[in-house]
Amino acid sequence: MRMSKISFSVLVALFVGFFVLPSLLVFPQETDLTQPETTATADALQVMLGRDSPNLGGNVFRDAFLSVTLRNAPGIKTGKLISDISFSSSRGIGFDRAELTPDVEASGATLETEVTEGEGDVSRLKITISGSNGLPDGIIANLVFKITKEFTFEEVGTDEHLITLENAVSAWDTDEKEIADVMGEPGGIDLAYAPVVFACFFYMH
Repeated sequence: MRMSKISFSVLVALFVGFFVLPSLLVFPQETDLTQPETTATADALQVMLGRDSPNLGGNVFRDAFLSVTLRNAPGIKTGKLISDISFSSSRGIGFDRAELTPDVEASGATLETEVTEGEGDVSRLKITISGSNGLPDGIIANLVFKITKEFTFEEVGTDEHLITLENAVSAWDTDEKEIADVMGEPGGIDLAYAPVVFACFFYMH
């Protein structure tokens, strides 16, 4: 009787080991498969466009200024990047000029721009920034856009009126090898009307 109980316990243990252990071994492998995607995104070279509101506090529009910010990939020196920016020209904006920041220009870097009309009302702005000694982290250039349309308060109102600028990026290192992991973040021009609000000096203090 004791022998039959022992045999039954052994069979139960073998059954559990045969079906449960393989699933325990597979689970960590599936978890590890997702790890490289997270690492690749964190290590990507990033080019970010800024955002500006050319109508701060009044009904007269000024130029819109957008910064181009670079975050290099770890261990890689960026020698050249191309930012392909697209936006709707019928929304009331037009590209005016682009300038390198003083420290980047002083390092010998160069900047080229090319504007083309795409399908429909889409305008494309191609910016090429090159630096044989490598481009630094931080703001490397500034873009200036003109407001080409007159907007009424009814059109802009008090709600957000945002024009998005899409940003597709390609980049190469100082050895002219293309950098595979690259991300471009879009920018925006906010035409929202923001009236000035005056507050009492004594109340605030």
